[in-house]
Amino acid sequence: MASLGAAVVVYPRVASATGGHDVGGAVTERPVRVLLASGDATGSPRQLDAWHFGWNGRTYRGTFTYVTLADGKRGLVNVVPLDAYLYGVLSAEVSPGWPHASQEAQAIVARTYALTKLRPSKPYDVVATESDQRYGGIESESVEGHAAVDATAGQIVSYNGAPANVAFSACCGGRTADSGDVWGSPRPYLRSVADPHCADTPDYRWQTNISYDSVQRALELARAGDLRDVQLKDVDPSGRPRFVNFVGSAATVQVASQAFRFGVGAAVVRSTYLRSVGNASGSLAVAGNGRGHGVGMCQWGARSMGASGATAAQIVAFYFPSTTVG
Repeated sequence: MASLGAAVVVYPRVASATGGHDVGGAVTERPVRVLLASGDATGSPRQLDAWHFGWNGRTYRGTFTYVTLADGKRGLVNVVPLDAYLYGVLSAEVSPGWPHASQEAQAIVARTYALTKLRPSKPYDVVATESDQRYGGIESESVEGHAAVDATAGQIVSYNGAPANVAFSACCGGRTADSGDVWGSPRPYLRSVADPHCADTPDYRWQTNISYDSVQRALELARAGDLRDVQLKDVDPSGRPRFVNFVGSAATVQVASQAFRFGVGAAVVRSTYLRSVGNASGSLAVAGNGRGHGVGMCQWGARSMGASGATAAQIVAFYFPSTTVG
């Protein structure tokens, strides 16, 4: 049975791609504690049997428990074996129609990510959204996702004999970002690399028009006065500007690129790999490359590599130099 205080738990072996379990053959595996919701959104989950429960119209493997979060709110947590968790991650993160090698690379990276997030001293390990990894329970599973998880069972990205602190995003836009530039935590295997593989993919280039009034309110730019110009400043080695300068009649206001992106909306400004920000007729014309933070594995690039015949290990080696799969 599951135990939150234990380092490992014993579960029935998950039957591949069936949504059920084998009758025999228990497995001992580390559990992952996934925060599904907090506060009033926790609702009323219902345990269906010893190893499944229903919540919010979905079915989840494992068990559930309530925890107290740092803000004092109640949190709903799914306690689930690591690879059973990955079953619900794979096809939520990448399409089951993608090449097998690309899905296997995603499985290896997702497993590594989850392992490095295990924090017994905290009430949960990961959240079920893209803040960590998308996770949707059994409804997000697929035959192909199961196969990728099973084919890579036990495999992780390692650096100097320990799990690497991996990252991934939808599209790097032609060059991955350095973790030191994005998060202030440089790692030798999360450095910027040129990536030709994601060219001609849906998220490679984008452009959008945004009302300047909405930007001004979101970023508190009134003190700049009437907008005269927008400048991209302090470009890092990967080509991403660190700042966006709003030049006004009264002052120039400098905004960090990440603050600009999340202040306006990450779905609108898809990345900080900005190519231009123009000011015309009360709106900003923003153009950029990629989707997401750009650090680590580029999912669209991994898809193209798999389609070209690369193995999962080769994909991982390209995006995480100096690491091994083991």
